[in-house]
Amino acid sequence: MYSKICILLLAFVGAIVAQNYHQHAEEEHGPVHYEFHYDIHDDHTGDVHGRKEARKDDHTQGEYYLIDADGYKRTVTYRVDDKSGFIAQVHREPIKGHQPAPKPVHKVLAVPVLHSYHH
Repeated sequence: MYSKICILLLAFVGAIVAQNYHQHAEEEHGPVHYEFHYDIHDDHTGDVHGRKEARKDDHTQGEYYLIDADGYKRTVTYRVDDKSGFIAQVHREPIKGHQPAPKPVHKVLAVPVLHSYHH
């Protein structure tokens, strides 16, 4: 009897959750609009990158860039809409006078190995 009550209770809770999920999934939200941007330039690590993006309803456009390890600036310009999907264009150009970030120095320490023999 107890197990039948538990099963009925779980079925009831499951039906309520499913109903709320379907109601939530069908809700329409108002217009969407945002813009953001940032730029990073860290001389210590050599990290240089940035991004900007703007969205209005179903149309998004943006751009991001970074300095690759080979000294080229890679810029990706993109747009997204409900008809074409995601479309991106990539552009690479060399940076004049670019100095790659210094490589970390790894020191190898020699550790003597002591052997002991027991007879």
